Amino acid sequence: MADNKKHIFDLETLDYYLGSTGFICPTNQQQLDLFEKLYEDFDFKLKEASIDVTAIINNQLTKKSVFRLLKDDEKNEINELKMAARKGSQGLSQDIIDKMYGKHPKKSDDKE
Repeated sequence: MADNKKHIFDLETLDYYLGSTGFICPTNQQQLDLFEKLYEDFDFKLKEASIDVTAIINNQLTKKSVFRLLKDDEKNEINELKMAARKGSQGLSQDIIDKMYGKHPKKSDDKE
């Protein structure tokens, strides 16, 4: 009869693996060394960012809105597309017309 394999790891071994892989904080130098070896080539992009732990614990985080301003060529393109929506394709440059056609998939019964 098969053995009951309900517990594959004991808790100490599980804590060791979780601490070494970063799922929980490393608790000794051996886990920290293994963690650093596992992630030595990882490119951490927030090196100069700071985290306010107190604000997280006290639930004092504030949301910041970010607005991306359009560049002049994007504004012109949007205005040309608005004009096309109002007046049709009269007076539009061919690249704008191609862009409009490119946004819609062709059906098998479409004729050019």
